[in-house]
Amino acid sequence: MKYRGIFTAIFLLVLSSCSSDLDLIDPADPIPVVFFQMNPEDRFLYLTLTKSFAGDSSAYDMARNPQSVYYDSANIYLEGWIDQYKVWETHFEPSSRIKAPGIFAEVPGYCYKAYNIEPFGQLFTHYRLMVTIPGISSPVFSKIGNVGPPIVKSRFDHQISLYPKNYEIGISPGPGSAYCDLICVFRYQQLEGMWVNHSDTFLLRRDINFEAGRTDYLYAELFFNQIAVNIKPINDTIVRKFTSLDLILYAGDQYFRDYIDTYGNAADLDLPPKGNITNGLGLFTMLRTAIKDNMTLDRVTHDSLCLGQFTKKLGFVRW
Repeated sequence: MKYRGIFTAIFLLVLSSCSSDLDLIDPADPIPVVFFQMNPEDRFLYLTLTKSFAGDSSAYDMARNPQSVYYDSANIYLEGWIDQYKVWETHFEPSSRIKAPGIFAEVPGYCYKAYNIEPFGQLFTHYRLMVTIPGISSPVFSKIGNVGPPIVKSRFDHQISLYPKNYEIGISPGPGSAYCDLICVFRYQQLEGMWVNHSDTFLLRRDINFEAGRTDYLYAELFFNQIAVNIKPINDTIVRKFTSLDLILYAGDQYFRDYIDTYGNAADLDLPPKGNITNGLGLFTMLRTAIKDNMTLDRVTHDSLCLGQFTKKLGFVRW
């Protein structure tokens, strides 16, 4: 009992000598956050650079302060490599784009732009992104492999003919692709006292799972079913006329697939991937596109749109 009383007295003495102020948040240095989705065929490349922030103010107030979110300057280069040799590079400069809408400060400072010239085209085996920021001791960098361009091909160039065969429209991702989506931009006119132009964009096929270099096809049942699901039916007093459509094939690398799967696997208890940026956070990925634009329908396919079991309720007419 005697020793217990001594220990209690010492414990109370220590408590009485301590400050009542507790530092619940240990201030940390900001971390660079980079997002760069690259299509090698684009004339201009855009990259966003921000930084993580923490402090004793509200997150809303800090987000409105450009000094909390953006770096004053940065040197950013994209390099093209053939095996172990760097053969090309381009430099990013601050652009005039701003973050809007949202809670972040609507001032330039987060988006960088580079002019894209690829003298070696598909000879690149990979790309490397290099970011040096004044005051940050280590460079921020990342590397991705080159993904070959996807292909959308039509036997009749800009016309869709799904009957009697189902392999008139061929789709194929490029070498190195790990994720592929087929998008449809469907344009039509609707009679609303006068003919009014409308457009609906929707997925025809998500995550097309087949080997790169192999060709898959657009099947009639899938095509008309997706149109029926994504375009609202109308009453008997409204008619529509088909105008044209675009087919857009997106093909991305494994990093892009990981990014998409983070949102798709909502029930997954594993931590989402933090990206592939070294000495920072974010994502550097490749996403290529192939487009067949302003496509029409041949007579039989157009008749199926107007009178078929899936799409008859949509009110399209043959005249």
